[in-house]
Amino acid sequence: AEGSASLALRDGLPEALGFYLDNHRAHVGDETTMADEVFTAWSIDQAAGLDSIMLAPTRELVAELNQRARTQRLNGHTPGVETDLADGNRASTGDVIITRTNDRRLRVSATDWVKNGDRWTVLDITPAGIRARHTTSGLHIMLPADYVAESVELGYASTTHAAQGITADTMHGLLAGSESRQQAYTMLTRGRLANHSYLVVVGDGDPHTAINPEVINPLTPTDLLERILGRDESPVSATTQLREADDPRTQLKDAVDRYTDAIAFAATHTAGDLGVRALERQVDAVLPGLTDAAGWQALRSELLMVQADGRDPIQALARACADPINTAYDPASVLAWRTADNEWRGRRGPLPWLPALPKQLQHHPDWGDYLAARAHGINDLADALSRQAATSAVAPKWLASVAGQPPDSLIADVEVWRAAHGIPASDQRPTGDRQHANCPARWQRQLDKRLHTTQSAALDEWGHVLATIAPALPSDPYAPTLARRLSQLSASGIAARQLLDRAADEGPLPDDHAAAALWWRISRHISPAVAQDDDRRYHLATQWLDHFTTALGA
Repeated sequence: AEGSASLALRDGLPEALGFYLDNHRAHVGDETTMADEVFTAWSIDQAAGLDSIMLAPTRELVAELNQRARTQRLNGHTPGVETDLADGNRASTGDVIITRTNDRRLRVSATDWVKNGDRWTVLDITPAGIRARHTTSGLHIMLPADYVAESVELGYASTTHAAQGITADTMHGLLAGSESRQQAYTMLTRGRLANHSYLVVVGDGDPHTAINPEVINPLTPTDLLERILGRDESPVSATTQLREADDPRTQLKDAVDRYTDAIAFAATHTAGDLGVRALERQVDAVLPGLTDAAGWQALRSELLMVQADGRDPIQALARACADPINTAYDPASVLAWRTADNEWRGRRGPLPWLPALPKQLQHHPDWGDYLAARAHGINDLADALSRQAATSAVAPKWLASVAGQPPDSLIADVEVWRAAHGIPASDQRPTGDRQHANCPARWQRQLDKRLHTTQSAALDEWGHVLATIAPALPSDPYAPTLARRLSQLSASGIAARQLLDRAADEGPLPDDHAAAALWWRISRHISPAVAQDDDRRYHLATQWLDHFTTALGA
């Protein structure tokens, strides 16, 4: 099951997370706590006789973990003869080291040599170098002193970037949240028996980050893991980059950004310095201190747009304050989002979630034609993208995560949404990151609901069964795919209901990706060829297929 889940992880499929969440392989907390938990878990595995490795995103953290591991091994004893290593640490007899440069001249057997990522246990240190034993093969080598000084580090921990050649029994690794799917795949495939990730999710305390949407509406650990899966760093050729630069998918994101920025700038420019200062005095009079909040610039922009529409910005602010604000961290940002939602609801811009042009700006001698051209440009790109989606012979990659075949109109709407938000083709979540602002979030929920209701008929067959396991399961994004796989298994003579019941009896499901977690539990009991046979080009053979073919022909 973990092998199949790791392949889904490599391909960026969100359902891969169901395995790791269900098997308690994802741990969350602040950086200090997570580093301590990595070290503690590694120590427990080492004490149990397992070969374990720690991974971290930076060389500084790796050096710290390596030093802690060596200090614990020595346990206050004098290390004896020591030698300096390339990472600034020192090693003595008994330490684990790792080689960082391939060198075919350093032979360990007739067919093997010293490679990057090989880990060794130090047997002896001499003026000539280090005599060591390979941790996996048990073969011996003499590493020359000059090679040690340039290419040998302590081997208890490593950076994720340098972990490609490392294999151990278990792996415990820190994730900063900024990694790509390739790095996550490398990290979570180093251990033969188990791979654990420790995700840093707590804010950095920097007041300058207070205006970020993620601070007001923090991303969940699952959100961060899904972002990692959607981040593809595979190399792209120059030819491909040039071709994509002329693609409506690439151009729409830039057009949307320019449109929203231009409206805000035009509203501020039209008000002038005197108008802006007058607004600030009015706001200070009714809500003292609000203009000093971190998110005031965003709120001011929204209020000026209301003013440019010929309405009273203070009344708009009062409507936004009608409901209590649950956070005192940055009330201005919360009020900005409420104002955008309250004041423009029902008035569509060039795309359903974008603001409409304020009335006074539509007829402004300087800004009217310019903003109208920006809006028309977005419409033209969206129309071109919709036509492209309808006529393309290549299905979008995100359709792989959707059971059934949505109608062309829905595929076009999702493609426009993805392009407008700059969601890369490699991100297999149909609508990408969770949106925070009300208007985009509402449209995103609508798209997700439309996708869910148009998925396979297999959910009609299995939905009530899934609901008996957990009431929320049928509405899980992965439920239609799970139902389709169960239907395939059942039609092929495999006892799908028994497999499902056994999987449900294994214990509570995770809060996120519960349907996928059920599938990974089932996939443990069937061969990989069957577990992975969900491609629309192939079908598992049914027991009655021969009779059917005989009766009706091929």
